[in-house]
Amino acid sequence: MALFSGASGSLELEGVKIANVQNWSFTVNVESADTTTLGGTDTTILPIKRTTTGSCRIFYYQAVPGEKSTANSASAFINKIVKARKDGNSTTRNLKQGNEATAENFSDLRLKVDDGSTAGREIHMRILITNLTMSMSVGEVFAADIQFQANGVVAGLDL
Repeated sequence: MALFSGASGSLELEGVKIANVQNWSFTVNVESADTTTLGGTDTTILPIKRTTTGSCRIFYYQAVPGEKSTANSASAFINKIVKARKDGNSTTRNLKQGNEATAENFSDLRLKVDDGSTAGREIHMRILITNLTMSMSVGEVFAADIQFQANGVVAGLDL
């Protein structure tokens, strides 16, 4: 019998393994419609919609102390939800305007479990980052909490 711990898990965004992940989780909810007919004594239902949401916590870090980096793990997520302005000023950033569903709004996310096999086990989904919170507390590591929602079917669910 094999048991897995947090050391067996990893997370990939756009095919790149994210370093310093504290945790990841996902939840699948299925809405149902009541199909009980008049005179029925037991409830009958039909599944009508499935929603997958999740979250992860990653630590913000600098590869070289004192040097700004846009390639660290937290920055990869931040850059997905906060976009550079189109006025050419790359140092000014603002929230993505509008609600257009373009390819750049979505990201490929893989939640992985290393089970000792060559490929391991993974859950793959196309996600929209719905919330990003960064927090710093005395005695704690600077961290980013990310929430996301899957767009479409979740694949590779072979845990």
